[in-house]
Amino acid sequence: MTTQLITALSLTEDKGLQKDRQYLFSLQVSNEGVIRVVTTDDIEVYYGSVHDFLISWSKISSLGWANDKETFQKMLNELKGGEQ
Repeated sequence: MTTQLITALSLTEDKGLQKDRQYLFSLQVSNEGVIRVVTTDDIEVYYGSVHDFLISWSKISSLGWANDKETFQKMLNELKGGEQ
């Protein structure tokens, strides 16, 4: 499964998210079309459709993608200023 690294501004206070806060998170879409978001501070949110996801976030920007966990972790560490 491809994982997208996203930064976006939350428009809701869903499952621990803070409204108007910028988040860095991974975004995955299952074969059934369910969108899974996991923030870098371990908040996990699911959306049943792209519409539900889009009305919950603004200023959505993709920072890259990875096809495996190792590549994704390396990309995340680089963004956080860690070792490459």
